[in-house]
Amino acid sequence: MVDGSPCRRSDCEVARTGVCALGSDPIDSCDEYEAEEAELDTGEFEDELEAEERPVEAKRLLHRSEMLSRSELCSMQQAEATTVVSLVGDVTAGKTTLIAALYDSFCRGPFAGYSFRSSRTLIAFARRLHKALVRSDLALPETDRTSRQDGVGFLHLTVVDRSGPRHLLIADRSGEDFQAARNDTNLIAGLWELPMADRICFILDAGKIANPDTRTGYKRRFKQQIWALLNNGAVSDNAVLEIVTTKLDKLALKPDKEPVLDQLVEFENEVVEEFDTIGHTIGVRRVCAMPRSNFEVGRIGLQELFQGWLSLRPLKDVTPEPSVSPARWVDRMLSK
Repeated sequence: MVDGSPCRRSDCEVARTGVCALGSDPIDSCDEYEAEEAELDTGEFEDELEAEERPVEAKRLLHRSEMLSRSELCSMQQAEATTVVSLVGDVTAGKTTLIAALYDSFCRGPFAGYSFRSSRTLIAFARRLHKALVRSDLALPETDRTSRQDGVGFLHLTVVDRSGPRHLLIADRSGEDFQAARNDTNLIAGLWELPMADRICFILDAGKIANPDTRTGYKRRFKQQIWALLNNGAVSDNAVLEIVTTKLDKLALKPDKEPVLDQLVEFENEVVEEFDTIGHTIGVRRVCAMPRSNFEVGRIGLQELFQGWLSLRPLKDVTPEPSVSPARWVDRMLSK
């Protein structure tokens, strides 16, 4: 081997020209080639070569899984057909508990004829359910109420049945906002989610109906809330309106308590009839999302409520009315 050359042949100029005298390619395949391991080590370049040859993977956008903002809501509605539900009620009426109970139902498996498919707000759902979990070590199930500082956000849920996927958006706003708008109707314009809602649920707290000290005043405020929204154009003409009575466990008969179920039924009918006279149809549903006063009552009405939210509404007839004594002969022929 010539000094400085990796080849044993004296006439090979591979060290200078890089070409094997015997025509071997690659060079280290030649029997006369005896380069030291260090000279053949290309490890420092392998990582760069592999990086260049490795296919570039597309970046995947991970959703933050908190409540959807107004801009995110609009983007989703442009991409998918959605059903928007808005829950209207005072503080502690049971809005957040109702949302947590629906999410908990799907955590257990298929619910109300639907299977869970996806959600862009899983963390937001989990936050609402957290304190009702066994590990929270609370004596009674409890959920945090929505703060007025949080504004309004939307929880997203995609479920599927035999007819295909359904996309549900639930508006969650603090009861303090609704109370303030009821007292000052100038604030109703800020409840921007109501006009876009397909279904508006007025949450009726059965616990306040059961309490003689709060019953009369609460009934008056409940109807005042509906009147304020309807009279100020906050509700779409196409929206489905319904009363959702919560906390049915507080109506359970006890030896030292007066029966109030009849009073609840009477008030529900009173509200329905009052608004029917001005052309607004209001349905009635009753639920017990997470019983506290009487655990034996269990969960009531959640399946029917959820199925109602996703029920297909009949398409509106857009056929124009026939014209009377049309001026064009062709129109007169069509009328015959």
